[in-house]
Amino acid sequence: MGEREPFKESIQRGDIYLLIHPGAEGIFSGYGLATTSGRNDALVGLLMVDRPYKVDPSWLNRVEEVFGEYQLVPMAASGERGILCRMQIDIDSIQHLQKYPFENTNTVQQALLPLLDSPPKPVFWMFWDSEHDLWRSQIQYPNELPEELKAVLKKTGYGCLAAEADIGVVHVCHAPDVDIVGFAEKPVISRWQLIKMPNAPLIRLELIIIDNPVNPFRFESFLNVAEEDQAFILAQLANQESLYLAFYGDDLEYKYTKSIPHDFQQWQLLDEFTEEAKCYWESIPQEEQDFDKAKAIFISNN
Repeated sequence: MGEREPFKESIQRGDIYLLIHPGAEGIFSGYGLATTSGRNDALVGLLMVDRPYKVDPSWLNRVEEVFGEYQLVPMAASGERGILCRMQIDIDSIQHLQKYPFENTNTVQQALLPLLDSPPKPVFWMFWDSEHDLWRSQIQYPNELPEELKAVLKKTGYGCLAAEADIGVVHVCHAPDVDIVGFAEKPVISRWQLIKMPNAPLIRLELIIIDNPVNPFRFESFLNVAEEDQAFILAQLANQESLYLAFYGDDLEYKYTKSIPHDFQQWQLLDEFTEEAKCYWESIPQEEQDFDKAKAIFISNN
């Protein structure tokens, strides 16, 4: 698959970073320490929650329900508070992190150092919303794969499948560790297809990660309109503004999540494919309907 760009080796565990607002001097949404040498996509520190308004109590209640506890700490002289937490930075938003530039760097760094060994329970996935010029956070639910998904991936090997999650539909992408490192900050092309096989229609999502322009890495996911749970996933995807790709390595341990745009044009296309697939499925004699056979034949021929 060609050479990969590793995370910058100059990053040391305990280095402190700001979540800056590009083009807005001195504005930031939080800061934290790198938890692992060589990478800054995982931080532990403080996320501002009182900007521009005081944090919504219902959101804090949800955080407490998920993690069991939380702690708010003053972050600014004017009284704005931050929540002690771990932050998973979206791989495409790392460019909006900046080394802490203020004179009190050492003081803040020393105050946060105990969190490296005793991290707070709340975990948030952070990404920069360029359309609205702000950082967005989502509660990061445990990334341990359910045993049934693990069993499927252990049986099928490297590949991709769609699953429901708290942030929406997530495509679980299983690949070698060395390849996953190379996916960081690389563009992704997504393409929906409707394939009418003799035994069933296949709604296929092809994901092309341009980690190597000559031989890019490809994932594909298939959904069956005749299965109730998969039809529900299709309905969700037809209204979902992002495709979430959660990468799991050789040992099926979580690595990181990458999000890519999923716009109205793709929603429309997916809606059309879903309706057409339903009609096609109903036109196949019942004794000949077989999604798994259709999928196996398609894969073997491609």
